[in-house]
Formats: sequence, structure tokens, C-alpha cells
Amino acid sequence: MKPLLIEIGVEELPANGLTKELEFAAEKYRKSCLDHGIDEPFSFDFTPRRLVFLHKSFPERQRDRTEILYGPPLENAVVNGAPTQAAIGFAKKCGVAFDQLGSSDQKGRKVLSYEKVIAGKQIDEILVDILTSFLASLNLGKTMRWSSENYEFSRPVRNLVVLHGDQVINCELFGVRSGNKTFVHRMCSFEPQLITHIDQYEQILADGGVILNSAKRREKILADFAVIEQAHKGFVIEKDADLLDEVVAITEYPTALIGRFDDHFLELPAEVIITVMKSHKRYFPVFNGEKLTNSFV
Repeated sequence: MKPLLIEIGVEELPANGLTKELEFAAEKYRKSCLDHGIDEPFSFDFTPRRLVFLHKSFPERQRDRTEILYGPPLENAVVNGAPTQAAIGFAKKCGVAFDQLGSSDQKGRKVLSYEKVIAGKQIDEILVDILTSFLASLNLGKTMRWSSENYEFSRPVRNLVVLHGDQVINCELFGVRSGNKTFVHRMCSFEPQLITHIDQYEQILADGGVILNSAKRREKILADFAVIEQAHKGFVIEKDADLLDEVVAITEYPTALIGRFDDHFLELPAEVIITVMKSHKRYFPVFNGEKLTNSFV
């Protein structure tokens, strides 16, 4: 058991689809893991350019499991002390000799049975299936195709980090090979950043201008709002919950700034101005008391 880090690096995901799907994403990933015999706790974080799953412990291979196969009724399996063709066929299907079969009660009848042990697969054999199944289950709106292979997802997948402890797990997703390098904010660097151990990951992002945790991004925005309101007496920023969710989803290091437009536009109905600011510009309206001002955040 070792920690497992998965980062699916993408071009900027659409905010509308992302905010609608976020409440389901973790459960869909968990279901994909369960479908492959893995039930380990994990955390899920995201920015517009990455989906990140972190398991504090993850096995090197699936647990072995048993499967009971049921055959013909006993009265049809042995005649005059010898196995019938039906019994021999069932043993062949199980891959064992007839004398290795047992019997079980099935719906009130005694039938031939065999308890088969299925060996668990290694992590590199199942992770691609887990991730492919998870990504296919996401509903992020319209999909895109890219490259000559006709890969299809909400946005092109450009990077894949899969680290089990300090070991890179070899797998491929949408033509991208897994590795141990991530990308930070473009304002800081375009170069891939090496991750030598999972414990370094979040700090590497933080040093590169990326706040991985969405709750912390939200806290920073609200803290910036408070500073602006304190600096401009009488200003009240409309903290629209839906708009706040969207801005959290489309930023990696949000920084709130105050701006202004020509005050003669205030001749327009306030509802028109507010709708344009929120829907088209992702701006937060600023009020002085109940009156809309020509400022925005």
C-alpha cells in the first residue's frame, strides 16, 4: 500500500459543464474504482486545467477474489457412479478435473459447483480502465475531437501524472503517456515541473501560482472582496453564489481587482448592466447602498 497521485492535465475545461458535474465527479470515480475491485478513500481536487485524485494508500494489485460457478444438478451429473457428459463439460469449463468439483444448494437443489480463485491484477493493468471508465461517465457538455486518432473528451488531454509512492505507473490515456511532471500557472512557467514524491505535489503547484483546492480559491476571492470593501467605504460587492462558483472553476490563482466603466452607461437599466457583467464578463457588480455604481470586481 502506497499513496497514489493521479493528475489528468487538460486544456481549460468549460466552467458551466464543470460546475454542474463537480458534485458527481468524485462518486463516479469511486464507482469506477469499485467496479475494478478497489475501495480506498481518496480526495478530489480540480482547477480548470487538471482533475486530481489522491489516495493516501492504494494497493499494488487488486485483492484476489473468489467466484462460484454452478453446474448441472447432481442427479444429472453422475450415472452409475460415472460422470455424465454434462458433468465432464462443466469440469472442462472450470478448467479442472471432475473430482475437483464440489456441490452446493442452488434454489433447493443440489448442483455441481466450483469455487474459482481469480488472481488480482497489477495496478498498471487496471488504472487505464478505471480512468477511461471515469472520464467516459463525465457529462461536461459538448465534446471535442483532436489528433488523427479521433480522441473525444470535453477538452484535449495534454498531460498525465500517475505516481504510486515515488514510482511512475506506466499507462496511456488519449495517446498521452504517464509521467511525473506537472505544469504550473502559465504566468509563472511553461516548463514541466518534476515531482519526485507525491508529498511535493501541492507545494510545487503553490510555488507555481496554482491553488489546487477549490475551497481555498473561494476563500481567497472572498478575502480579496473584504479588502476592496474596506478600502472603498460604502462599496458592497454582490457576491452572487453561482458566479462565485464559476469564477472558482475557471481560475487557478484568483486575484480580485477593482475596475470602472464610464458612468454615463448607468443611464441603462441596472438589470441590463448586471446581466452583461455577470453573464458575459464574469464581473461582480458593486453597489453603494442599494444603488449600482460604475465599479465592478
